[in-house]
Amino acid sequence: MLTSVIVVLLVLVTLAYAVVPLFVRKGVDPLPDDRDPVVVDLEEERDALLLAIRELDGRLDLPAARREALRARYEAKAAQVLRTLEQRRDARAPAPIGAAPRPATRPGTRRLPWGTLGLLGIVLVTAASLGAFVLPRIGDNTVTTSFESDLAVATALRDLQRAADRDPSVANLMALADAYWGLQDGENAGATYRRVLTVVENAGTGLPPALAYKRLALLAVATDLAGARDLLVEARRVDPTDPETLFALGELSFALGELEASSEAFTAYLATPEGSGDGDARARLELVEAIGPATEALAQDRSVENLMALAEVYWTSGAQDPAVEIYFEVLTDLDPENVLALSRTGELLFIRGRTDDAILVLERAAAAAGGLAALEPQATLFLGNAYVIQGDDAAAVRAWQAHVDAVGFEAAGRVTGLIEAAQARLAGGGAASGDAISAAASPAPATPAPASGATSVGGPSEALTGEAEASAALADPALLLEVGATLYQANCALCHGSAGQGGVGPRLTGNARARDEGNVRSLVRFGRGAMPGFGAVLSEDQVEVLAQWVGQELATPR
Repeated sequence: MLTSVIVVLLVLVTLAYAVVPLFVRKGVDPLPDDRDPVVVDLEEERDALLLAIRELDGRLDLPAARREALRARYEAKAAQVLRTLEQRRDARAPAPIGAAPRPATRPGTRRLPWGTLGLLGIVLVTAASLGAFVLPRIGDNTVTTSFESDLAVATALRDLQRAADRDPSVANLMALADAYWGLQDGENAGATYRRVLTVVENAGTGLPPALAYKRLALLAVATDLAGARDLLVEARRVDPTDPETLFALGELSFALGELEASSEAFTAYLATPEGSGDGDARARLELVEAIGPATEALAQDRSVENLMALAEVYWTSGAQDPAVEIYFEVLTDLDPENVLALSRTGELLFIRGRTDDAILVLERAAAAAGGLAALEPQATLFLGNAYVIQGDDAAAVRAWQAHVDAVGFEAAGRVTGLIEAAQARLAGGGAASGDAISAAASPAPATPAPASGATSVGGPSEALTGEAEASAALADPALLLEVGATLYQANCALCHGSAGQGGVGPRLTGNARARDEGNVRSLVRFGRGAMPGFGAVLSEDQVEVLAQWVGQELATPR
């Protein structure tokens, strides 16, 4: 009600300012320039409507149907304003040279701009009828306006800023930093948290809040993994039993290869009430403890056997990147014809989209092994996939057939269908179809999904499937499960957990916000708060696959 009264009063004041000069010549000073105020008002109204239309894509708190209804309403109003603006400009355009002059009014008289008065009357009626309605923001049981909500947030932020300026104490600065964090303003939040640390350091007494260190670590994790680890160490010094700090410290230490520190952090996390039942953390601890003895053996004797043993621990746990680094060392320094190292390296090259290199390495593995039949089934599957992407159906059939012969007809799944399709294309002279090419996105069933330690934390890493495979996955629900899981493990798992259980980033399993595919889509593209955007790394189809997979597989309760 109060908002309605304020809006009506403002419109009346504006109307009075516009109407008085029309009747009282000496009542006002002349305008400083000759711009048409009606055109200015229409341009401002046009810009406001266009801005409102653009902002609708970010209004994820509204149902899709409501957003579309609002969009249609704003677009219709914008079209009306644009027509009125064009008519107004045409009416005020200077007359062409040679055209008859407009009839002059009698001296001492002034013609009323009825169009302006009519438009202002419409504005008044519209404002009175709209009242407090601007853009609805719908919560669980409440309906507010974006104007009122944004005004309240801005007022609260201003008060916090003033309080921090008057008294830059730890309490005031933390309150301001937390407000910035809640608004997803990472730059100002980080600057204010750093001010907190400076204040405590200058005071020489007490400890900074652990939350300041944790959130600075989240902001640093995308660009400085070691720096983020150091900040978490400081957070743990302040609060030694905080489960979030312990879990994140275990993950970051593992990603940095600091196995002893990772093991100690995960052990401490599992000893907390919150972490005692976390199966994923326990699995990660078991992996760290398995890597330890293999690393010690390697330190004593850097033989092919010890290198391959450590690589296998990484590979079977899903940490493919460090595994392939070891395989590459074996191939370059010790055994250039090691079949297993060649096969695994070729498989990862294919997953990373380097199809030509993958074919060369896998063919070299087959030659070293004595033929396709001697390769492990996973390698022949990937080799067939690589061939079909390159358009070589005949070679793809040979590799896929070797895979079927090794695993059996039943276990081969859809590979038999791919063989039949490739043979049909060879008989008819056709090119590979999208369905056949989409097989390239399919990791072999024996390969575990990459664990969260397989990629850099938080940053947009190279997608593990190409754009063509993502496009095919959108039309194939079964393929979408595979491509979505691979994309998630490559780009999201280290922050959100290999199974969406959370970690440095929030939990996704059972998360209602994660079930909103529009929200996930926006977050992946543009980022938010400490999360970086992946829009420059992933294609539109890859983003769509990831959004659908997270919403359907992780966030939806089973």
